[in-house]
Amino acid sequence: MTASGQSSNGQGGASASLHGGTVRRLNLNLLYPLDAILHAPTLTEAGRRVSLSQSAMSHALRRLRDHFGDDLVVHTGGEPQLTPLGHALRPEVRRIMREVEGAFNYSIAFDPLTTTETITIAADDANEQMLLGPVLRSFSTLAPGLQVNVIPLDIERPDRSLDQGADLLLLPEHMALDGLETMPMLTVWPSCLVWDRHPEFENCVEITEAQYRAARHIVARGEERQTFALDQNGVDMLRARRICVRATSQATLPAIVIGSDLVATGNSWVFQHYAALMPFKVFEAPFARRGIVTVAQWPRNRHDPVLKWFILQARSYFEQYYKV
Repeated sequence: MTASGQSSNGQGGASASLHGGTVRRLNLNLLYPLDAILHAPTLTEAGRRVSLSQSAMSHALRRLRDHFGDDLVVHTGGEPQLTPLGHALRPEVRRIMREVEGAFNYSIAFDPLTTTETITIAADDANEQMLLGPVLRSFSTLAPGLQVNVIPLDIERPDRSLDQGADLLLLPEHMALDGLETMPMLTVWPSCLVWDRHPEFENCVEITEAQYRAARHIVARGEERQTFALDQNGVDMLRARRICVRATSQATLPAIVIGSDLVATGNSWVFQHYAALMPFKVFEAPFARRGIVTVAQWPRNRHDPVLKWFILQARSYFEQYYKV
């Protein structure tokens, strides 16, 4: 110990800085405009997100620039560009904001019948269809005031969905992010969807490799980026498909496939749902080798009982109808 009573390893000095000069000189309320400035396309939009006028945001930006000794954001050719420090701060500030919100939203008391909270879920097209259908219908009596907001999952960078405000991610296990709580939700298989009076498959109980290669195919937007559990033969089969129609999303596939000779390849979970409602047949894809696990992920610092209740209820629903 030093004469001042501080540890010789410097921790006492760090504590003094944390509780004293550095933090006290910077109003912690500036975290909110800082987060908005680092994520919004314009200063005006940043102000709108935190309910501050443009002049108030300009003042906040000046204070932040003085504190960091950096411009944080500059305008090049009329377009805002983050400085290297701004880019480095972006995920850190968002992480801190999630932790702050988690602390202030912390509660051990929760009544699903009376809650009016909102949960934001990032999901791909297939999971969104099912969430907005049977899963959420099961919540209508359990938590009638719960509000659910579904946003598109960023396939290329799922972590960006968290930056966009997602509380929960639903995504394939191979895309799961490190450092998040993870829970398996269900297992799906690559499958083929055809009209039940398809001239080639009306009386078939399976689709062979030769039939698959000879068929006319339809694909949904983004399907090429999906990864199935394939051997090289399966990869070759997908690449060699004769794609005749490219649809905007999986949601449009039924209206196009019905009455046609097209074959759609995708999520067995969604295709079985279509077949239960419309005249379709679902076959296991001839290249399927193992199922793909869909997982739920959420920040480890979130201790929100509403979120955990939602996750457990959704998983319980999946377990009733699908192999998890």
